[in-house]
Amino acid sequence: MRCTSVSIVVLGSAGPLTSALADGLGAVAPGFDAPLPPGVEGVLVSVGDGSMLTVDAGDAMWRTLVDLQRAHSAMRSHGGRIVLLVPTIGMAGTAGGVAYTTAIEGIRAMAKSAARQWCSDGVWVNLVAAPVDLFAPGLDGSHLTAAAFSDDRTLINSVVETAKFLLRRDIDHLVGVTIVADGGSVMLP
Repeated sequence: MRCTSVSIVVLGSAGPLTSALADGLGAVAPGFDAPLPPGVEGVLVSVGDGSMLTVDAGDAMWRTLVDLQRAHSAMRSHGGRIVLLVPTIGMAGTAGGVAYTTAIEGIRAMAKSAARQWCSDGVWVNLVAAPVDLFAPGLDGSHLTAAAFSDDRTLINSVVETAKFLLRRDIDHLVGVTIVADGGSVMLP
């Protein structure tokens, strides 16, 4: 399915992942705090960029909470989908990255809570987790298990297609889930 509506919005720091998501979904990527277009049907929130390495975990979580609330407010009357993109390293942790990984896991928990609360408004919330290199190049993720499928040339496309799947309105029973698109490095039970 190709999301052709301009009512898909990508929020997050500018970078290759945000650009690939916007291009692959035919979406707009407004700046921080820019108003969301009327009738928005889907919002992707990319969290975990390199700037999170130098900010307080609470600040990163607050920024994401504000983005989630903006998306929910824009879709509450007509329903829609919110997909958060997070790095898998939040699930595994990393030496020297306590604040970063704490923020990522806190954001995952926040998304699950939002999913449970907002589903009755017709707003579904899910997550896609991907390798940290897509969010914060240079962050050491070498302690993670090697991916079972390691062809990085197709990684961003896999992330885009997974997000596209979660934006579909005919997918009703996936609520608050995290789909890991990292080639099998981090496998959730």
